[in-house]
Amino acid sequence: MQNANTVFNKMSGLKLAGVSVLTVAVMGLTGCQSLKSNKLFGGKNEIKAEKAEKSEQAYYQEAKANFDKGNYSKAIANLNDLRTFYPVGDYSEQALLDLMYGYFQHGDYQDAVASAEKFIQLYPTNPQVSYAYYVRGVANMQTASNGIMKYTKLNPAHRDVGYYRLAFSNFQELITKYPNSPYAPDSALRMRYLYNQFAENEMEVARWYIKRKAYLASANRAKWVFQYYPQSLAVPEAIATLAYSYDKLGMSDTATQYKQLLKINYPNLLANNGLVRLENTRTANDWLNKATLGLLGKSTDNVVVNQATTSDIATKPQIVQSMQSVANLRLAPEENTEAKTDDNESLLRKPKNLNIGLDLPQDEQH
Repeated sequence: MQNANTVFNKMSGLKLAGVSVLTVAVMGLTGCQSLKSNKLFGGKNEIKAEKAEKSEQAYYQEAKANFDKGNYSKAIANLNDLRTFYPVGDYSEQALLDLMYGYFQHGDYQDAVASAEKFIQLYPTNPQVSYAYYVRGVANMQTASNGIMKYTKLNPAHRDVGYYRLAFSNFQELITKYPNSPYAPDSALRMRYLYNQFAENEMEVARWYIKRKAYLASANRAKWVFQYYPQSLAVPEAIATLAYSYDKLGMSDTATQYKQLLKINYPNLLANNGLVRLENTRTANDWLNKATLGLLGKSTDNVVVNQATTSDIATKPQIVQSMQSVANLRLAPEENTEAKTDDNESLLRKPKNLNIGLDLPQDEQH
C-alpha cells in the first residue's frame, strides 16, 4: 500500500493541460477559505481548507468587543482570523492597525513591530500610516525596558541600548516624513528622552572607569559625549569628569582649563577649594521621566497622549524646541571600540575623522 507522501508526490507530478492537479485543487478553493496544515496518518501532513465561521464585519465587531473588555489575546485572534479569511476585505487595513495596538497592549512588542512594518510595506498611502511608524518606535522603546528591567528601578540607559537606537531611528523617520502627524509631537519628546539616555549611557561607563581609577579611559568617554551628544544634559558632568580625570592624571594645565569652563558655565560643580564636585553632576537623570511620555492609543483614537499629560508636557521648558531641530539630532556610531577598551595606549589615539566639539582644550603632551 502506498503511503500518503507517495500519493502526494504522484499527484504533484500529474499534468492537466500544462497545470498540475495539485495547482488545480488549490485554485479551486474559492470564497472565504484558508489553507491550514493538519496531521494525517500518524504525523504526516495534509492540506485542508477551512471556511470562515463569521462574516468579515462579525470578526471585526467581536475583536472590538474584546478590546473593550481588555481581552487582548482574543481580540488578536479575531483580527488574525479576519485577515486570514478576508485578506483584501473592507476591514483588512484597519484590522492590521488594530493588531499593532493589540500586540502592544498584550506585551508582544516585537509582534507589534512586525505588524507595523507590514502595514508600512503594504499600505504606504494609507492616511494613518504615520501611526504604524509611531507604534514601531514605541514598541522598540518598550522592548528595551521589558523583562526583568520592568521589575527593578534600574535605568535602561545603564544596560544595552540597542532597541533604544532602533526606536530613535523610527521616531526620526516619522518626524522627517510626517512632520504634521498627530504622533509627531510625542515622537519628538521621545527622541529627546532617548538622546539624553544615550549620553547617560556613555557617562555611566565613564563613572565605572573612574571607580577603577582608569582616568584616561574616563576622560575619553567624556569627550565622546561632547562629540556626539553636545545638546544633552550630560554635558556638565562630562566637563567635570574631564577636569577630575586630568587632575588625577597629573595633567594640571589641561585640568585647569576644564575647571575654567565649569566656573563660567556650571559654578556649582566646583568647590571653594577648586576641586570638582562629581557627586553633584548627575543631572541627566532628572530631565524627563519616562512616565510623562505619551500613552499609546488605538489608531482610531487620533490622539497620542491623554489630555492630562498633554498640557503638562507642553509647559516643560526642556522640550520647547522645533521639530526640525529634534529631527536633526544625530547619534554616536554603534561601535566605539577605542573608547570601550581598557588599553590606555589605544585610548590615547582619537578615532579617525573625530573632531572634539565645543572647542575643548588640547590635551597636554606627556
